[in-house]
Amino acid sequence: MEQQQFSTEDYIRMAEQGHPDAKYILATKYRNGEGAEMDKAKAAQLYRDLADQGDSDAQYDLAFMLDNGEGIPQDRVESERYFKLSADQGDSDACLCYGGILFERGEYKEAERYFMTSAMKGDVKAEYNLGLLYIGEYLGEPDKAKAREWFESAADKGFAYAQSMMGSLYLDEKDLEHAEEYFRYAAEQGEPTAQYNLGALALSGQIKMEYQESVEWLTKAAQNGMQPAFELLVKLNSGQDQ
Repeated sequence: MEQQQFSTEDYIRMAEQGHPDAKYILATKYRNGEGAEMDKAKAAQLYRDLADQGDSDAQYDLAFMLDNGEGIPQDRVESERYFKLSADQGDSDACLCYGGILFERGEYKEAERYFMTSAMKGDVKAEYNLGLLYIGEYLGEPDKAKAREWFESAADKGFAYAQSMMGSLYLDEKDLEHAEEYFRYAAEQGEPTAQYNLGALALSGQIKMEYQESVEWLTKAAQNGMQPAFELLVKLNSGQDQ
């Protein structure tokens, strides 16, 4: 259904006749206030009607609204139920969210399964989350090779946190050239750990960089809440040895 072919009144009429596509489009209009007066309660009700009929997109949208209390009372239990319903139909965003819920609850093996579903569809956040699972001890012994594979995939898609992790992996291997490359990719996107590492590596003489640039990276990291960067800047400003 081409949304631009119809007016909001057309969608209301078709929704009242039970057309699911029209209901979904109308719900989104009410939710965002686009082409209709914003009414999140109406949006949620339309999403719920569709969700209870098995629509995975509506299940995800309703779960998100319930999770955040977006225009309707917050209900984390119901939110989780709808995230799972959507995720079990393979919705990538729902798999990512439900995997996160499971991870926070310590159900790491189940979290891996949902992250994997999302990652296999190319979701960079899910790829990064798999990397975190494998590099830690969540599933038993760390598997650095698997972690690297998923971090690298997400990094190559431009995901800053994965780029920063790749920088750290290369740093552990004393490959400063590649470490600097990945840290710079992430730092230029505003990732504070990478910004700090760039500045700190330069000040310690491990990579070549103008002093002013290294201070600028540390300053950006400190402004982004990176406490070690702030402490290093204080030492520099007070004339202490690094």
